[in-house]
Amino acid sequence: MVAGGAIAYLEIRKADALAFGLAVSTSQALRVHVAQGGEPHTEPLNAALAPLLKQGYVHARVSNRLGDMLAEANSANHAALLARLAKREHVPESLVAGGHRTLWLPSELVVQVSIPLHDRNGNTIGSFSGAYQVDAAVRQRVLSDLARNVSMVLLAILLTTLVLYPVIIGLNKGVTQLSAELMGSNIALMEVLGSAIAKRDSDTDLHNYRVCLYSIRFAEALGLADQTIRVVIAGAFLHDVGKIGISDTILLKPGRLTAEEFSVMKSHVQLGIDIVTKSNWLNGARNVIEFHHERFDGSGYPHGLRGESIPMVARLFAIVDVFDALTSRRPYKQPVPLQDAVRILAESRGSHFDPRLLDVFQDMAVELHAELAGLAEAGLRQKLQQQVTKYFLESFGEGVSSLRGA
Repeated sequence: MVAGGAIAYLEIRKADALAFGLAVSTSQALRVHVAQGGEPHTEPLNAALAPLLKQGYVHARVSNRLGDMLAEANSANHAALLARLAKREHVPESLVAGGHRTLWLPSELVVQVSIPLHDRNGNTIGSFSGAYQVDAAVRQRVLSDLARNVSMVLLAILLTTLVLYPVIIGLNKGVTQLSAELMGSNIALMEVLGSAIAKRDSDTDLHNYRVCLYSIRFAEALGLADQTIRVVIAGAFLHDVGKIGISDTILLKPGRLTAEEFSVMKSHVQLGIDIVTKSNWLNGARNVIEFHHERFDGSGYPHGLRGESIPMVARLFAIVDVFDALTSRRPYKQPVPLQDAVRILAESRGSHFDPRLLDVFQDMAVELHAELAGLAEAGLRQKLQQQVTKYFLESFGEGVSSLRGA
């Protein structure tokens, strides 16, 4: 392949050298006639150009230093080629200053040549330019070499592809499997942490499963992007993970907390942030963990944020968290009837909750409650596995199909 390319290159260079050599040789005679004073010696110039037409040139021209033509010779047998050359773009400055270039025309290979003419003192007095037609046999040989080289390159690419493709596919499959396993491990870690506090708070995972499912359906109804829904899922799992650092006497107290106890309870937000920031993946839940106790009117904690300065995922989750807390049983409380829970939410419209989001949730609250509130842990877990697979695992194929490989 390299040898063929070198041969093609050498053939073109030979044609260049021949055309340029003829021009240089002719320029010696041209210089004498152009350099003489008085009127240009047109006849001697034409006589000097004529032999070039028998040696492969189809066009030759002599100009004075201002660019005005002094003499010109054109091959009568190449009128069509001359017409095509006349339509070509202007000659580049590098060629005007002296040199040559190769032109590949539809059926011709042409070398354009330009040589400045100097007097004995080195002053530019004019220029010679011409077009040399490369022999048809040479042109065909060059084309054949190029075609052979291209074919060999394509064949080499094809063979390399056939050899390497199975290897690449195998490596890609391995990377995909590892990515799926890593994602599965991250999801398992997320579930374990969420379950640890859920079991302390209510003896089961039911609250976490329900708020996850409520949040997903709510986010879908709002038309949120898949990436945002993944944040919602992680946040729902881990929203109260910081409560793992709160004592049972406060966490499970059946009555109202004192001001001091409530101050301790509020510290679970910072504890949760401290836990998830140790993992880049779990840190995606931070917006829910840190801001879901903020209130739309600015009366929440820990930052007292107001309105839409509270992240969307936190405003969304605050609604479903309170809704499930009201409608579910805890060791220290009985569930509130559904209609009373909806009324309590409505009473906090614009104070605790984002009015726009609350309107959307209230339209779907009764249906969601009917679908999910009565399900046992196994049923909720199955539904949640389907959603986690949809939003986290489907892009990885069959590598991981459940929260913990179950």
